[in-house]
Amino acid sequence: MKRVAMLAAGIGLVVAAAPPAGATPTPPPPSPSAKWTATPLTGGEPVQGAKSPTGKLARSDEKLLRSTSGETVNVMVKLDYDSLAAYRGGLKGLPATSPAKTGRPLDVGSADARKYGEHIEKIENTFLAELERNVPGARAGQRLRTVYGGMALSIPADKAAELLKLPGVAAVQDDRREQLLTDSSPAFIGAPAIYDKLGGSASSGKGVVVGILDSGVWPEHPQFADPGTLPDAPPTRDGGPRLCDFGDNPLTPAADPFVCNDKLIGGGPFLETYNAVVGGEVYPDSARDSNGHGTHTATTSAGGPVADADPLGISRGPIHGIAPAAHVSVYKVCGLAGCYNSDSVQAVGRAILDGVQVINYSISGGSSPYSDPVELAFLDAYAAGVLVSASAGNAGPGADTVDHVSPWVTTVAASTQARTFQSTITLAGSGGAAATLKGASITPGVASPLPVVLASAPPYSNALCTAPAPAGLFTGKIVACERGPGRVLKSFNVRQGGAAGMILYNTTPLDVMTDNHWLPTVHIDKPETDALLAFLSANPGATASFTQGATTTWQGDAITTFSSRGPGGDFLKPDVSAPGLHILAGHTPTLEDAAGGPPGNLYQAIAGTSMAAPHVAGAAALVFALHPDWTPGQVKSALETTAKTAVTKQDRTTPADPFDTGGGRIDLTKAGDPGLTLDETAANFAASAADPMNRIDLNLPSVNAPVMPGLITAKRTVTNVTDRTLTYTASGTTVDGAKIAVLPPVFTVKPGKSVKLTVAITAPGLPDGQYFGRVNLKQVGGKRHLHLPVAFFRKEGAVPVEQTCEPAVIARTTGESTCTVKVDNTTLQDAEVTALSTLDARLRLNGVTGATQIGSQIATVKTTLAARQPDRPGIAPGTGPAPYLPLDGFGVAPTPIGDEQALNFTVPEFRFAGKTYTRIGIVSNGYTVAGGTTGSADIEVTPQTLPDPARPNGVLAPYWTDLDGTAAPGVFVATLTDGVSDWLVVEWRLHVYGTTDLKVFQQWIGLNGTEDITYTYDPGDLPGEPPSGYGLTVGAENDEGTAGGQIGGPPTQDLRVTSTPGAPGGTLTYTMKVRGVSPGTGTVTTSTSTPQVKGVTIEVDRITVQ
Repeated sequence: MKRVAMLAAGIGLVVAAAPPAGATPTPPPPSPSAKWTATPLTGGEPVQGAKSPTGKLARSDEKLLRSTSGETVNVMVKLDYDSLAAYRGGLKGLPATSPAKTGRPLDVGSADARKYGEHIEKIENTFLAELERNVPGARAGQRLRTVYGGMALSIPADKAAELLKLPGVAAVQDDRREQLLTDSSPAFIGAPAIYDKLGGSASSGKGVVVGILDSGVWPEHPQFADPGTLPDAPPTRDGGPRLCDFGDNPLTPAADPFVCNDKLIGGGPFLETYNAVVGGEVYPDSARDSNGHGTHTATTSAGGPVADADPLGISRGPIHGIAPAAHVSVYKVCGLAGCYNSDSVQAVGRAILDGVQVINYSISGGSSPYSDPVELAFLDAYAAGVLVSASAGNAGPGADTVDHVSPWVTTVAASTQARTFQSTITLAGSGGAAATLKGASITPGVASPLPVVLASAPPYSNALCTAPAPAGLFTGKIVACERGPGRVLKSFNVRQGGAAGMILYNTTPLDVMTDNHWLPTVHIDKPETDALLAFLSANPGATASFTQGATTTWQGDAITTFSSRGPGGDFLKPDVSAPGLHILAGHTPTLEDAAGGPPGNLYQAIAGTSMAAPHVAGAAALVFALHPDWTPGQVKSALETTAKTAVTKQDRTTPADPFDTGGGRIDLTKAGDPGLTLDETAANFAASAADPMNRIDLNLPSVNAPVMPGLITAKRTVTNVTDRTLTYTASGTTVDGAKIAVLPPVFTVKPGKSVKLTVAITAPGLPDGQYFGRVNLKQVGGKRHLHLPVAFFRKEGAVPVEQTCEPAVIARTTGESTCTVKVDNTTLQDAEVTALSTLDARLRLNGVTGATQIGSQIATVKTTLAARQPDRPGIAPGTGPAPYLPLDGFGVAPTPIGDEQALNFTVPEFRFAGKTYTRIGIVSNGYTVAGGTTGSADIEVTPQTLPDPARPNGVLAPYWTDLDGTAAPGVFVATLTDGVSDWLVVEWRLHVYGTTDLKVFQQWIGLNGTEDITYTYDPGDLPGEPPSGYGLTVGAENDEGTAGGQIGGPPTQDLRVTSTPGAPGGTLTYTMKVRGVSPGTGTVTTSTSTPQVKGVTIEVDRITVQ
């Protein structure tokens, strides 16, 4: 039928309205009084909707859907069901499985889970059967049931949009390949304070499982040795054995596969997509690490103690991870080329079943929470009681570079610790010239002076040292290379030319690194770089020596240059910072390429937000060990509200702001006993996707107001987690010209009880821009001091206020200024506005017009400003150009449509509700969307009462109820002309969902420059009432959902949609005559409040009295 339709497209068919032989059976149509010419429309672009909450939350990758490439790509299909970790019930006969609803750990082996699993399997199998028929060449991959709720596929890129036509598909998302984000730090963050409460460092973290999603680990590493004092690994939640697949040790001749112990309790490869697409991994079938990144993050978060860490054979003393006694479970999701989302999602699901309480994810991604499969999996993990610590990214210091902006993830920035490794360079030149420079190094030094050459000089002429140097070119020399990508490869390349050492120099101020280089190396920053280059220029033939990198101190708690910065959308990101520079931890001795440094090393001191995140993961494990019944939200709250705020920017002088460090650098001297915690549910996070205005009220340990009109409030709830009654004072600090207040300012809360707080931010006189502050909660009679970081962007909302006072300078007593206040409602809702103008002590009112004067210094008015109205559609009985004419009678073939699906068509121009459209979205549930559907929110199973501001909007609904095109004829789409005028005609022939009850109806839209829209029905087969509980809407509404109407009950005759002209929004204007009573600068402050703007809009004008 599709082929016939394609041939018919664009060919005018002139027929009488009688069905041809073999057409889909329909009642005989009325005999038309004229001939009609029909042109079928084909090529509708599918958009998938959903019935499940997480299906509705998911968003497709629009770039992927538009692809025209035939190249094979990897995608993830979000199917229309909630994962086992997220399912909160609601389906008949299928009880909830989510821990957030049941209050119990996820048990995938329970009877309820098995029963729900059968429901999932039916959805999967139906999808796979249609996939095989409709998308040749598609290959199904992993089934992702525990979290996410979907499947991984490889398909031709130009078939991505076709997936949305298949039953059960809620969204199609790119299976992106993300990248890994590349001692003394436990004491630096205060971990001993918690160790003391847990029986010492050797016992700290016992019973908590830390999951590492990374490049695997080297399992024989000494920090994974079982000390014999740890508890047994807890049973898995699905009752199965723990996966322990690290393969054979390649460094020993014997066949000795690693056997998991009570420290490293499990590990496995989650590389199905990676191996299929990229391949070539050194250890493709085990969790063994060939990169070093995973071993480093795992040992940082939960590595056991060792007496001596010796990177490059140099003793650096004892080290251990943040939670030395925690269990470690490893999920290898990354190869040399990166980490696929589908592999990570599968690993998250397994981690939950393995009883993991903390996940470390030092991998990029997460900039779009609702279209990123891994972020959605993390939401399910949060619902299952798992805290996710994720690296903020290494794209700093620019603004708006932060990764992982989901509020359910703990996003970690990188800052310095007080310990570093330093080398001293001694330069010598002609005539006794000398210079001394300092740099960073973990390598041996060059003891005897050697000639220094610039890599930029001929014959190498490669300042960045990006290619192997010819043999012998640099023999006996120290080579100066400019910093750029591949720091360690630079030392490898100059070593090929015989170099004895390398000086790596920054050409702009950046961090200096302590990588495991292939030869002695020191890394310098500006201004040392300038001094080096100037010395070499002035002293041809200069020599240098430098010392072995030695442990020393420098300024801690400075944000690193590379650490990614906020803002991150509607939520304050990052959440916290932790040490991420010169972090000494584990390494793998077998490396996949030269970029990892020389093989054979078990330790390295590297940098990145990848190194900061495992500090937080380990810290979270310690807090969970102290408080096993806490939620991930409470642990995040404890870490963020007790963090150290005295952190500087990368210049090591300017105080850092919350977009640098969030709440600050974690401080475990306080996080274990915060007194109060905040918490939020996964369900509320999901619901906030549809309510951006009120996201500020999510109960997070931070406050972010992307739109702050002058005054705004945020609601928070704190809970006493101690066994004593506590009293706190509550206050705020911020910039001059603004104020943060907290109500109540003093509160007392009993053990286990909660108190609601209101945070009020005011900034009446500040110019538009970004500002920061802090909420302070100080215990009365105690040492607990909590804080919530605050960020707000000063700008007006959708009901702006304009105030002018002219002249701005007046004579005292005799002079007069006229202040005019104008308030415009630019929203599409009526706005109840209260305006209050207040004069300060230097000014008085002579009179007020348009408002009420109260005394001599106040004018006020309360009124409702009409909404800005587009045309207002209504519906009433009325006839169209023809009665019901079945379109297959014109040779128009049906276009298949599934359940919860829309088809977007490009059509000739038509008018509706004052606007012109060239796109229309035909929805399986019996309505169209003028302008086309743009996502699953436009495909709604539950009929709305029109008008309704919630999406979908721009609705034309001949029969909106829960319909299903699966196994039904489908929809017919064509243009019809009577030789004078043209109409777009859409006909639905679909079943009521779950039945074989066929509903048939049409929508006619005039294409003649004026609004002409009718709904037609077969008088011999009216659609009637849907089953009880399904709901029904027959009506229309404008594109913002602020005007429209509907009939009561099912249609009994043809109907016509007619729109009345709209009007601009209402305006409030009033004037005040103002005189001066004392010299100086007086202020006129006008405040307005309305439900259409979160907060209060404030404008301030100044009048100088002479």
